[in-house]
Amino acid sequence: MAFSWRFIGLSIFVFLLNVSSIAHSAPTKAHSSCSNEINMMLVKLWVNGGEEDSIVGLSAAFGSVLPTDTKRASRLRAVYTQPLNGCSASSTKLSGSIALARRGECEFITKATVAQEGGAGGVVLINNEGGPLDIACPNNSTISNVTIPVVSISKEGADIIDKYINSGKKVELLLYSPDRPIVDYSVSFIWLMAVGTIICAALWKKFTQSKESD
Repeated sequence: MAFSWRFIGLSIFVFLLNVSSIAHSAPTKAHSSCSNEINMMLVKLWVNGGEEDSIVGLSAAFGSVLPTDTKRASRLRAVYTQPLNGCSASSTKLSGSIALARRGECEFITKATVAQEGGAGGVVLINNEGGPLDIACPNNSTISNVTIPVVSISKEGADIIDKYINSGKKVELLLYSPDRPIVDYSVSFIWLMAVGTIICAALWKKFTQSKESD
């Protein structure tokens, strides 16, 4: 029983350590090189003017550094690029919007550059599977001409946005990276389930041992 509680304590410590490592460390200045820190960030979502739950994503190694405060970020309409891969000039108007582009067919930095040239105020790159993308510059480059915010989200996050856009609703996004830990609650729930299972197993073993002694 003592070992089980020690194991639980160690699990809690490891969890808190991982949460601390997720905390955003704000860079001192914005730049257009390929040396941005890749941090967890939030995509705030509005549908027909009403605020919805935020979507967790990752900032890219290039583009402008995300603000840590929503007051310094721009709330812009979400628009899908056409073609959806964002590899060539979009037939939809991107000026003054946050461009949504799906993974595939060309480099991420190409998608961001095309969106920027189309007048987009930011780019959200969508993964075709679970989890956001870890976006670095190609071939270990240290040069980038992208000066707008670039982030990635998971397929699940994009499905939420798609649901509203496909129903004809106005979707607006705001990209920022709060200067505090960002916790993915689904991961926390799984961790709590695991800890609960360990506790139940330890208590069950204690109960059955007492019953056998009786």
